[in-house]
Amino acid sequence: MNDNKFATTTQSRPHPNPLPQAGEGANVKSACSDWPSHYSAADVALIARIQAWMKERKYTQAALARLSRISASSLNQIIKGSYATSPAKLLASVESAMRHAEETTSDTVAPVETSVYKLAQTCCVMARRYRNFAVFTAFVGVGKTFAIKHYAANHPNTHLIEATPTMTPQSLVKLLARVVAGFDGKGSIDDKFRAVVEALKNTDSLLIVDEAETLTPHQLHTLRRIRDLANVGIVLCGTEHLSGLIKPEHGQFDQIRSRTGFWPETVRAISADDAAALVQSGFGAEDVPDEVVARLHQYCKGSARMLVEGLIAGVKEFRRGRALDVKLVDAVAKQALCLQSLA
Repeated sequence: MNDNKFATTTQSRPHPNPLPQAGEGANVKSACSDWPSHYSAADVALIARIQAWMKERKYTQAALARLSRISASSLNQIIKGSYATSPAKLLASVESAMRHAEETTSDTVAPVETSVYKLAQTCCVMARRYRNFAVFTAFVGVGKTFAIKHYAANHPNTHLIEATPTMTPQSLVKLLARVVAGFDGKGSIDDKFRAVVEALKNTDSLLIVDEAETLTPHQLHTLRRIRDLANVGIVLCGTEHLSGLIKPEHGQFDQIRSRTGFWPETVRAISADDAAALVQSGFGAEDVPDEVVARLHQYCKGSARMLVEGLIAGVKEFRRGRALDVKLVDAVAKQALCLQSLA
């Protein structure tokens, strides 16, 4: 979990109940004197919103904590005012989870800030900040494409393209010219290349290339020249095979390697905490038994796609009033998805 491992119960004066609502500045300021000194006015106001949100949406603390990828005990301590250190970081995770939950409907899974999602965001931030390459690799199905699409949709001047096995260097430049510079008419490949460079040059833009493991040396050379001439960041996102292309030292991709400022290890699977957050997102405010979460994580074998699009969707489709338990999960896994039984 992302909890502060040093969190312990501390002695503090009891605080009033109910907590002040957001926007009641005077009340918040007054109430803050009854909270530990490391709780800011913003923390107290956010706790009030969290409590109101849980009541309105009928979320338990355990369900919201799971969705936020923090422990239920930490959330309980924060709300009671007994968390030992500043709760701001964990409260931000809770607020983010609440916001994402509001973006979904009963038939879809809300965006969840899994560890994969956060790593993808870091890759984008590092490439943009230092105007260099970042390499983000992961096994299929862990959520890398969702993460970079979400980043691109929420950050201006971010250009996302998807490489294909049939793409040539010329078609790559044409695609970039259309996406980045709006250049879709006549003109030589060199004209379009220069239009891309001019559109990006010395801006805060970021270029993200998904499915980058399909790129050829010539295409990578084209991207390197764009980066050098335009002085912008580029994220190469792909499967584990991308690392195999670039990693050998003094090989044909060494010029990319030497310009890569952030390159975390390949993500092989989502974590148990990630799976728990995705499961909770899929079932909304319903209290999901821990054994159900564990079983779903076992079946998905680290694949967010299998978990969300297969298992959670299958359980919701074929549940038909049945209790949400391990027997139901086993039945759906076997009968709807042909997965080997874990029973």
